Amino acid sequence: MAVAVLFAFLSGGIVLNVLKEELSEQRESRFWAFAFGTFGYAILLLAL
Repeated sequence: MAVAVLFAFLSGGIVLNVLKEELSEQRESRFWAFAFGTFGYAILLLAL
């Protein structure tokens, strides 16, 4: 159970850092392209 908690904490940190970098206000980013890619990748992983 401890490994699962550590893995979840690490994964959450990675997700938050990616969101912060990809959707930053200083750069011109495209939210819908990012959301579509994320959704497509999630569907691909669930299909496996």
